[in-house]
Amino acid sequence: MISAPIRPHWFQPGRQAAGWLVGGLLLLLGIGPLAAEDGRPLFTEEATLSVTLIAPWREFERDGDSDDRYPAHLEYEDEHGQTHRLALTVERRGVTRRALCRFPPLRLRFDRSTTPGTVFEGQRSLKMVTHCSRSRRWEQYYVLEMLAYRIYNLLTDRSLRVRALEITYLDEQHGTADAGRFAFLLEHVRDVARRNDLSRVRTGRIGPEHYDAEEITRFMLFQYLIGNTDWSVWTATDDERCCHNVRTIGVLDSESLYALPYDFDAAGWVDASYAAPHESLPIQRVTERLYRGFCRHSPALETVRREFLELEEDIRDLVLDEPRLSSRNRNRALRYLREFFRTLENPDRFESEVTARCRG
Repeated sequence: MISAPIRPHWFQPGRQAAGWLVGGLLLLLGIGPLAAEDGRPLFTEEATLSVTLIAPWREFERDGDSDDRYPAHLEYEDEHGQTHRLALTVERRGVTRRALCRFPPLRLRFDRSTTPGTVFEGQRSLKMVTHCSRSRRWEQYYVLEMLAYRIYNLLTDRSLRVRALEITYLDEQHGTADAGRFAFLLEHVRDVARRNDLSRVRTGRIGPEHYDAEEITRFMLFQYLIGNTDWSVWTATDDERCCHNVRTIGVLDSESLYALPYDFDAAGWVDASYAAPHESLPIQRVTERLYRGFCRHSPALETVRREFLELEEDIRDLVLDEPRLSSRNRNRALRYLREFFRTLENPDRFESEVTARCRG
């Protein structure tokens, strides 16, 4: 399942023949499957991409809190055995992990003149979640975080896609290499907006009333599933950027905004050693679930509850099929999922733990 390409929106088992006809027509017109994804092939597949990232890593780590951009190159071999070498820069990003990690999350900025004809075509700036520490224990956090994104991908196309990487970090100056490291790239919000025929919404007074009711309910129940409370979906003033660990797409001044969640390392699903709930919340540990949806959207809860229940097996399969998870973390993730679905299956429990906990 992990290595299979992401199915386009029109693909359903009963419509497979129609899909082949559409694909054949695209080929006759000279439009390949990557062109159908607006020339951005990186996030159309889920197979792990093996790359070598070449930069002055020893200098990068020594510089600590520097915001400098460091010159780098990325090399990978495509399915035809051809090696591609792309120019880019790397820089630190993030807040919590930047302070905690010996090797912090990165931002990759590409020289777009080197990307045409490669899997990175159309990319300018990408966030990369990295291993943080030499310890493999930390790497498990980010495998689980990647799976959280993929769970949300199952629920809605208005979500950020991810691409897993197996990286060799090569310091060309000193000839040292750190091989076999896990990381993942995060799709840019503008590309999510583009493939959904929407626009990115950065500022403006945004409140619960501006969101599509069913989609924001999916967002809320997803955050409840992963035990995440480290987010906000509104702004207080017109010139405030929206929002905390959320990006918005849609049409401003309407009820058609969509919240794109990201940054899940503080979720109970991940259960990172450094994560703790905000002191204002009535929970003691991040693993305790707390529903934070809005009462005005509660009429959509029953529809969305059924959607989650229908996807239970697919969500569980994401965990079962992830080879990078340790046995311990796989079992813990499955238990965490099981408790969530027990709540959804029991109408009384769902009423008391979800519906009755709505805000406003």
